[in-house]
Amino acid sequence: MANKLKLTSKIQRLALFCIALRTAAPVGADDNLSHLKALSLQELSATTVSIAAKNQQPISETPSAVFVISHEEIRRSGMQSIPELLRKVPGLEVARVDANQWAVSSRGFNGINANKLLVMMDGRTVYDPLNSGVYWNEQDYPLEDIDRIEVIRGPGATLWGSNAVNGVINIVTRSAQESQGVLLSGGTSREEPGFGTFRYGGRLNPDFNYRVYGKYNHREDFHFGNGEKANDSLDMGRAGFRSDWTPDARKNLIVQGDYFNGDMQQSLNSLDPVSPISADNTKKHGGNLLLRWQQTLENDSRLQIRSYVDHAVRNNSRLDYRRSTFDLDLQHDFSWRAHNVTWGAGYRFNSDQLSQKQALLRFDPSQRDVHLFNVFAQDEWRFLADELRLIYGSKVEHNDFTGFEIQPSARLLWLPNRQHSLWGAVSRAVRVPARVDHDVNVLFNVGPGTTANVMGDDNFDSESAISYELGYRFFPSDAFNLDTTLFYSDYGRLSTTEPQTPLVNGDNITIPFLIANKANGEAYGWETALNWRVSERWRLQGSYSLFAIALHQRDGSLDSAATVAEGNSARNRFNLSSYFNLPYQLEFDAHWYYTDHLINQVPAYHRLDLRLGWQPNLHFELAVGAQNLLDNRHLEFSPYIDNAVISSEFERNYYLKATVRY
Repeated sequence: MANKLKLTSKIQRLALFCIALRTAAPVGADDNLSHLKALSLQELSATTVSIAAKNQQPISETPSAVFVISHEEIRRSGMQSIPELLRKVPGLEVARVDANQWAVSSRGFNGINANKLLVMMDGRTVYDPLNSGVYWNEQDYPLEDIDRIEVIRGPGATLWGSNAVNGVINIVTRSAQESQGVLLSGGTSREEPGFGTFRYGGRLNPDFNYRVYGKYNHREDFHFGNGEKANDSLDMGRAGFRSDWTPDARKNLIVQGDYFNGDMQQSLNSLDPVSPISADNTKKHGGNLLLRWQQTLENDSRLQIRSYVDHAVRNNSRLDYRRSTFDLDLQHDFSWRAHNVTWGAGYRFNSDQLSQKQALLRFDPSQRDVHLFNVFAQDEWRFLADELRLIYGSKVEHNDFTGFEIQPSARLLWLPNRQHSLWGAVSRAVRVPARVDHDVNVLFNVGPGTTANVMGDDNFDSESAISYELGYRFFPSDAFNLDTTLFYSDYGRLSTTEPQTPLVNGDNITIPFLIANKANGEAYGWETALNWRVSERWRLQGSYSLFAIALHQRDGSLDSAATVAEGNSARNRFNLSSYFNLPYQLEFDAHWYYTDHLINQVPAYHRLDLRLGWQPNLHFELAVGAQNLLDNRHLEFSPYIDNAVISSEFERNYYLKATVRY
């Protein structure tokens, strides 16, 4: 076995060397580029995914609602940020809140702090424990170095843990071997007058490769509906590195890290009738360091150890926030007869400090340490000559807020032939409390002599969901495939704000509100996506999502907060992408997005993006494009009253971008 592995490794290295010689050669590079562009979208996409089983597996053999955005699709999207790329994923809701913030969720419950979608970068969670959300403007990784974005719609808690209630996103970066040489990328647009990326990749020896990068971008202010500037600009710089050490075919060590620093402007809702809007400036910086060791053992089982540290500081006019995270995760995979078993354990430590700057907002206690322990196991049992597979398992966690949480799942996959794939699943997932649920105490001036006081509750419990899914994939040929999913989710113990007895002090009235678990709900929908290679030069990609949700108080009455949460999710979403290769190495791409109206004062809107690219060889690329061509600007999200940020309108944008590689 060892000799075979060594021989295989030598053959792979020889093949990679030959490919490198061909792609690096100036002569004939155009022919190689034409061959790449002739591939179908399915072939250009990752043929395997790791997010569904924590192991590489073909998409057709994945019993989950999985979608992959490939490196080629990222390059031809015309987008300059990760959340904008997610618009094409069925079942995901992406709304621009202002010039530098997004609301992104899966299957409902959208908001700036969407708390039922787990987001990771190479397995490192970026889900913030303060408010159960993701700071998308801090995840500004160079798009040129992203290999793919893997998305699960629906629960992924059995493997990935709490907060993976309605979906999981893992942003997978390219290896250092795949990003050698110099890359310079920069440009200008109406939205971003200046943006640029520098990356250099090298190697110390054949087994050790590395890259370093730096990135900067500036976003201009958007406008409100009345034409006034929203004061929501952004200046952000970022730098980082990655190294890959592969001493032999069985071992691999990855070390990578990032640092960011920037200023973010935003318009806040002060809820003060005299001064309803206040401008705010947030200064933020932070960094992370991740290590991942993978080794194939003698019995062909696989061991992975991953650990990271993450630190972030955010200071604004209301609060200073400092957080540090340490995470350690162990995973072991092995096969026994007809069973493929994955099991592991993990530990996470979060420590934060919050310093109030205004008497209206505080956290009690101001400093908290939180520990999270977990063990998990999942078995894939194959029978009937691998035609039928049963995947079952569970994760058991212990957190400091609610104690033990059990999150099991069972999935059945039927593969009658290469053209058809049918699967079904039932899963349980939870969203554990965040600091804001337990410890927040905030005052709002809602009128003359009237104040609202929203308080956290030490008895706040985990939100839960039991989800049922049925999926079908159809691969009639290499030129066409269809993926569709039906789902139903039953939610319990959802978060609400419950009014308490008003307190009267002379002419002043204070109305207390307690954060509680007083709502239940149901959500159901249909998601479908297709890829069609019409010809060698023309490819189409499209998706459609139908979504409905109904929330109510646990006693059966209607809750106003639940009604607002329903209104943040569009019933219908549709997108269509066209990739057309013209003569002379020109590319013409069009992307059309439709989002149904939101109840919360956001009308339906269409968005059309066009891109013209020229890539004469593998070393140079020039792209010009326009975004949101169908209207001058439009509103995409209207935060409900509990959110402080006031939405501005997404505007028409024109851009010019050049990329040099050598």
